[in-house]
Amino acid sequence: MTATRKPLPPLLRKVLVATDFSPAGARAVERTARLPLAPGAAVTLVHALPGRAPREFVEQARERAGRTLAVIAHELHASLHAAGSSASVEARLVFGKPAPTLVRQAESAGTDLVVLGRHGRRPVRDLFLGSTAEHVIRYGPSPVLVVHGLVEDAYRRPLVAVDAEETARHAAGFLPALLEPRTSLRLIHAYESPLEYMVFPGLTREERTRYRARFKDSALRELRPLHRHLDALGLRYRQAVEHGSPYSIILKEARQHRADLLALGTQARSGVSRILLGSVATDVVREVGCDVLVVRPPA
Repeated sequence: MTATRKPLPPLLRKVLVATDFSPAGARAVERTARLPLAPGAAVTLVHALPGRAPREFVEQARERAGRTLAVIAHELHASLHAAGSSASVEARLVFGKPAPTLVRQAESAGTDLVVLGRHGRRPVRDLFLGSTAEHVIRYGPSPVLVVHGLVEDAYRRPLVAVDAEETARHAAGFLPALLEPRTSLRLIHAYESPLEYMVFPGLTREERTRYRARFKDSALRELRPLHRHLDALGLRYRQAVEHGSPYSIILKEARQHRADLLALGTQARSGVSRILLGSVATDVVREVGCDVLVVRPPA
């Protein structure tokens, strides 16, 4: 009997990395150099210059930015080559507002992944409040990796926030493209028990335990299609199902397991999946201390 071969994980063939010459941009470039790219992959390094300025100042900015960008591209190519990658690096200086410019560049290139850096000491303080990252996540065609932490090694402790939606499958299925082979995923799902504080005062401890267990069992059943999907992809994973709000549970898991990457799924162009609706999404991504991957389902 012939054993069924597991499908190979996705490979990144086209990556767009944005730099504004800041420390945050430098981290995005450093992370790109450590991604497991496909043989012959194409990396596009983009810097956006504002177009509204007197011509003489624009020309000066273009010249200086072009030199700086060329140096960064050369260093990135050298880092990739030293790691054994055959990827090419193209430096692209463009004019316009960074957010829509990056979306257009990603669309025209058929990019597999967009890599951005976080600014400021507080992680992604404005990620879902009108920032460049938020715009690229909502309107871009590709998954977006937002780099926050110092880049020291490949990702070792990836965490995936999952629910019963199809978006979780896309996030978990795409994540191995950023990981070394056989890296194990940790799945976290938060469930809540409706009307708990109205029901609990009249229940014994044993009855409370049974009450919560009903909702945990329901959550586990709803996650079975996701497990079958991951099994078919041949992925290694461990799962935690915890009672509580998604906000508190995901942050706790990220801290306790020292996650270096958190992956989330999104619903089309509307933002983050139902597990992280509204302020929960904003608060989680603001407070989590690691890099964040946001994946939309394919069109």
